Amino acid sequence: MTPSLAVADPVTANRPLLVIIGPSACGKSSVVRELQRRRVIRVHPTWTTRPRRADEGRRCVQHRFVSERAFDRVCARRFFVDTVQPFGLPYRYGLPAISIAPAGPLDAVMVRAPLVTRMAELVPACLVYQIADMAERSARRLAARGSTAEDVAARLDDNRQEMAAGRLVAHRVFVNNGPLTTLVDQLVACLALDVPAPITDGGGA
Repeated sequence: MTPSLAVADPVTANRPLLVIIGPSACGKSSVVRELQRRRVIRVHPTWTTRPRRADEGRRCVQHRFVSERAFDRVCARRFFVDTVQPFGLPYRYGLPAISIAPAGPLDAVMVRAPLVTRMAELVPACLVYQIADMAERSARRLAARGSTAEDVAARLDDNRQEMAAGRLVAHRVFVNNGPLTTLVDQLVACLALDVPAPITDGGGA
């Protein structure tokens, strides 16, 4: 499916921060990893006290996993420009300061839709791309992570609300209903249209 434009205002900055959003198990982490592998983006990882999932290896580019004590130490040094504890969950996220490079891979961060407004206050020039997926595919991914049937049902309900919220802030919405390479190719093509400055696409190693 061709990505559709949402209702957010267009980005006018020469080098915006790419903000990739999407609900649980929509495939956004896979998209972020592939974009970085192709050297299209440079990911700024958020720090989190969330336990690492089985599919998040030591080379996870979108998050840096730390203990509560380590998070507190870094926070005390004012390393983070913002911290959140989203969705009533017991773990926290911290965002380090982000400097936008004038050329090369586009600077990017992965967050959830309810945090886009806060992100825009920190980095006014944001280009927001939402990844969406079918409920059945998301349910299979959640089950593969070890979620119970009750947890999967609750997450899917949250996902519907988050996708609706994301469409209000996203500049483009991409439906993850095919091969990963096809989806990433769509994002790269749209970035070429949305970002005036050239973006490196080395094709990966």
